[in-house]
Amino acid sequence: MDSNFIEHLQKITLTAEEGEVITVHAENREKTLKDYSLSLLGRFHTTKNINFRAAKILLRSVWKMGKDMTITEVGDGLFQFKFAMESQLKWVMNNGPWSFENHILLLRRWEKGMIAFSVSFKTIPIWVQVWELPFDLINEEAGRDIGRGIGNVIEVDCKAIAANQAKFLSVRVDMPLDKPIHRRAPILSPEGDTVWVAFQYERLLGLCFRCGLLGHDAKVCSGLRGRKGEELPYGD
Repeated sequence: MDSNFIEHLQKITLTAEEGEVITVHAENREKTLKDYSLSLLGRFHTTKNINFRAAKILLRSVWKMGKDMTITEVGDGLFQFKFAMESQLKWVMNNGPWSFENHILLLRRWEKGMIAFSVSFKTIPIWVQVWELPFDLINEEAGRDIGRGIGNVIEVDCKAIAANQAKFLSVRVDMPLDKPIHRRAPILSPEGDTVWVAFQYERLLGLCFRCGLLGHDAKVCSGLRGRKGEELPYGD
């Protein structure tokens, strides 16, 4: 639904009859809420047109859930994914980010009271590799502290640390979409020593090499207009 239309509706002065409350009865309310509790809402983070039919076919194939999952378009480019089990929903959330033709699919869990035009996606969960750390800082505590400098920490990969195979730290963070990605950062050790680390992002797609945001490419970037042949700060 167009935002201008919503804004127009909010300014309308209602008649007394229009203002009368309509009650919705709750015979099947419990079942409805249970069904919706096992659903995710998703939107592709891109400025380009998407072949949604092809995207749905691909996601069904990759997720391998068959009839256990339904995909419904509930808004302008907004999808609802309904699952049969909690474990299926969590698997999709924990194994992303997912994509179609290099466009990242943003997902969030359904919450009671959501309506299509107000659903927003502000973060994306993603694994970040932290390189060039001193050996004594490759641990879970350091991973959580460093991850908080990028976004909200979801987890630190402790398996590699425990197996003594950690060449870098892997931290899963909920990264804000309205800020450029971090490329490097100074880290202050407990002893007061400063070391610079580098970040690599796993399955990162749709990055603008000019401004460092996700969802568009440098050719259409409005954040920083540069000269032809300029060096792109976030890649090439």
